[in-house]
Amino acid sequence: MKQIAVIGSGSWGVALSIHLAKIGHKVKIWSFSQEEANLINNEKKCKFLPNVELPENIQCFTSYEDVLNGADLILQVTPSKFTRNIVKEYKQYVDVQNQPIVVCSKGIEKQTALTLDEVILQEIPNARVGALSGPSHAEEVAIAVPTVLVIASKDEQIKELIQDIFMNECMRIYTSNDVKGVELGGALKNIIAFCSRNCRRTWLWR
Repeated sequence: MKQIAVIGSGSWGVALSIHLAKIGHKVKIWSFSQEEANLINNEKKCKFLPNVELPENIQCFTSYEDVLNGADLILQVTPSKFTRNIVKEYKQYVDVQNQPIVVCSKGIEKQTALTLDEVILQEIPNARVGALSGPSHAEEVAIAVPTVLVIASKDEQIKELIQDIFMNECMRIYTSNDVKGVELGGALKNIIAFCSRNCRRTWLWR
């Protein structure tokens, strides 16, 4: 079993944490909010997933050092607009050779149009990075609805590590070398879905 650092205490970060904890991994979540950390640690609840009880092997901290110390893997699960600043804050605690960073957020940096793996590599040039994405919902992953994700990386060991850590009877992990394609697909799918839905509504009202 591995120790996983999850940077971000939103619905997706907590859902992935629940999945990993149920497999048996030790999960430490970073949150900017002490209130959220207390809710997770003391009540085993997440305000974004109110109907789900968190496993005991999930802890939450507001200290990057506490979360990253001893981690075998770092999952970056904060909103895209905060990614660069948060990476800047925690990069001093990262062991770049032994702690791969996998982007689980969807989005593109507004100011630069960079994908999030590119943002991380700008801040931590020697980082080992990957991107995890797919047609999934936090609410479903948190209650073990079967789902599929893809891990993209140029680093074969990262792809093997993610498959080994994440896969069980409820989650299938496929692999890809196309990091940018996987990130852009994740970032753009909601825009396409939103536009398609609105176009359909417009057509139905005509």
